[in-house]
Amino acid sequence: MWTYLRQYLPPGPFDRTTVGLALLPVLIALIMLVVDRFGLQNTFVREFGPTLLERGIGPNEIQFYAQIYFSAFALVCFVLVPLAYHALFPPNVDNPFGFRLKSCRPHLLIYLGIIVVMIPILWFASASPSFYRFYPMYMPISMGMWFLYEVSYMAQFFCVEFFFRGFTLFRLEPRFGYHAITIMVVPYALLHIHKPFPEALASIVAGLVLGMLALKSRSIWPGVIIHCTVAFCMDWFALIRSGRMAVLS
Repeated sequence: MWTYLRQYLPPGPFDRTTVGLALLPVLIALIMLVVDRFGLQNTFVREFGPTLLERGIGPNEIQFYAQIYFSAFALVCFVLVPLAYHALFPPNVDNPFGFRLKSCRPHLLIYLGIIVVMIPILWFASASPSFYRFYPMYMPISMGMWFLYEVSYMAQFFCVEFFFRGFTLFRLEPRFGYHAITIMVVPYALLHIHKPFPEALASIVAGLVLGMLALKSRSIWPGVIIHCTVAFCMDWFALIRSGRMAVLS
């Protein structure tokens, strides 16, 4: 039976490293399907919203809990599951998660330049009513609640960067080189499939840029900083444009 099946399997040798690389796309597909089906904020609102409404919790507060839910789900699927996979199928690579800090220093001007360019673009985009009606997804009732929301919101971006620009990218790089970036962008863009279409399109460009920076710097931290800065500014500018910032205390 094994001899028959070997005709349909790739040539060996089979070890934990090669099997781990071969099964990596399957793991990514499973994680993306699980997150899309069970982990998104809309899923929380749909499944738990009616019960919370009956208990007197308003729609806006439900959105706050929905963000906590998604961040926790992202921690499990994008960090803890990959860590377990890493323990089961350890890759033969140095710095498999991109946690280096010192290697970022030569590229600091590039990161700063990206942020400086993005801020006026976001400010211009935030003038659109469709923008500030969508962001932030939770409308804060106080500065304290906004801080708690943003902490949870930023945590999700660490999880996303860890999974796509760390775990996935650095596992694919030894086999595919810089082509690993374009492979990684496919599932990353699909994570944005429920977002406004311009943002979904922009995720392709962002994924390519952040992937290039991650490989050049050997670190996920530039992506974490850029991602968090852009996301925070989107919420901040939306609150200013809509007039809600003025009433926060």
